[in-house]
Amino acid sequence: MLDLSDIPLEVLPGQHRELTHLREFRLNLIKIPERLGDLTALTHLRLGGELTEVPGSLRDLTSLVSLDLCGNRLTEIPEWLGELTTLKHLYLQGNQLAGLPDSLGNLTALSDLILSKNQLTKVPDSLGNLTALNRLFLGINQLTGLPDSLGNLTALSSLVLEVNRLTEVPDSLGDLTALRHLSLRYNRLTSLPESLGNLAALTHLRLEGNHLTSLPSSLVNLTALTTLSLEPHLLPGLPKTLRRRVKTTG
Repeated sequence: MLDLSDIPLEVLPGQHRELTHLREFRLNLIKIPERLGDLTALTHLRLGGELTEVPGSLRDLTSLVSLDLCGNRLTEIPEWLGELTTLKHLYLQGNQLAGLPDSLGNLTALSDLILSKNQLTKVPDSLGNLTALNRLFLGINQLTGLPDSLGNLTALSSLVLEVNRLTEVPDSLGDLTALRHLSLRYNRLTSLPESLGNLAALTHLRLEGNHLTSLPSSLVNLTALTTLSLEPHLLPGLPKTLRRRVKTTG
């Protein structure tokens, strides 16, 4: 492992081509190195700094398991990123992404997809192909809707959709039966689907900061729920069995 993240680099030393056994590399870049793709043994790569585009040479890093590009100035993700099919962890939070390529749906080994703090207005239907996904973070974006295909992510345990512009969520979210943490706080929701009552593994549900006037009666079926965050005016509408079982905040 080589960590150069405390040193802002304009170029990589020429000797980097000799690091043929390097597995993990962290660095901050001012300029994009031409031949980062020579390090074909890399499994973990963190690129910080102020990158405005994904270095094309990353296309050759076909052994990558973890790619961390958070905190840059990326406005788009190239289609070819979907060719890195060994990726299990992809961190893209804190950029300026307005959209995502359909090819992300080819990353079927992904366990973590972190897209918080961008400018996304929608996500592609192809994300529903990521059936190994455990964590999907889409908070602090500008999402106005979600594809029904998210209901295919049946291995998902954490789904963060807070601080967006959602006015509704699809019924298909009720198919996420492994989900334990769901945050929908600070959106524009006026109602929730009854299908949320199917989330039998759910332990944490955050709903505060919306425009809800009532809650689905099916929430009483959430027998694993321990924490429920919502506005105080919704408390009287909670079934008594649910009120006794959860710690309510908000």
